[in-house]
Amino acid sequence: MTLGDEESEQRRRFAESLRHADVSIEELWLRYFTLGGQAGQFEVEAYIHGAMALPALQRDVLAHALNERLDELYSGAPRAPYSTDDLDAAHDDDPASGSGEKSDDD
Repeated sequence: MTLGDEESEQRRRFAESLRHADVSIEELWLRYFTLGGQAGQFEVEAYIHGAMALPALQRDVLAHALNERLDELYSGAPRAPYSTDDLDAAHDDDPASGSGEKSDDD
């Protein structure tokens, strides 16, 4: 199973957040499993390295486990995105561009 564009972007941003979490893959997997994650440690590690896809729900549980760790550290690091996040809007320079609201210029 290959990564789609949206999943690939979610995984890329997840890996960026992971660098700030000071957590091993084993510890992250245990946190993920404790939250109800169903993928094995091998599959999670393969996903993190871009070698395997995970279903959206499993990606979201993994992102939540990572975000909880970042919260514990009181880290200002970017949080791992969820599959329902608008990944394109997160990269826009204009904060109003992804909100669906009209700007004063319209």
